[in-house]
Amino acid sequence: MRELIEVRGPGVAVALAEQPVTKAEYRAYLRAAGPANPPPLAEDERLSDAVTYVPQTEAIAYCGWLSAQEGRAYRLPTMAELSELANDVAAEGVSPEIWPHHHEQRPELRGGLKPAYLCEWTQETETLTQPDGRTRVLGSVFYPPWLRHGPNASHLQACLLASEGYSFVTFRLASDLINR
Repeated sequence: MRELIEVRGPGVAVALAEQPVTKAEYRAYLRAAGPANPPPLAEDERLSDAVTYVPQTEAIAYCGWLSAQEGRAYRLPTMAELSELANDVAAEGVSPEIWPHHHEQRPELRGGLKPAYLCEWTQETETLTQPDGRTRVLGSVFYPPWLRHGPNASHLQACLLASEGYSFVTFRLASDLINR
């Protein structure tokens, strides 16, 4: 059973996974559900690291698969839920280790560069219609506030193609709390 953290705030009542989905957990899904391993995941042996290169669309599919396996409804968290988690972490003076460092060690990045924190997919999407009539689905990405520096650091949101995986984006699970 995975560790879930109860997060409550204005308009937020959710259980969030303490850590993002790992490569080992995602590989179990790939073996069971059949999608091919993305090349970076197939080559990497650090299975306890947070999985990256997973499109938002596949992260959503993973949540559905795991929900069926464990009998609990999982989904991606919202921007508001991740923002409240970041606020809780900052208010408690806790190290931001709840957001893991980027794990890749490419040779060209060595030489004293500091590790960067990973960003996370959220459940929000936006569909854009191109001038030629094609549509593009963008997924929302949460950037933890400590990625920005200065006294006015805040949570950032970016939109990326939901069908693409990125080396700096991971995801964690959310589960709605049952009202007591």
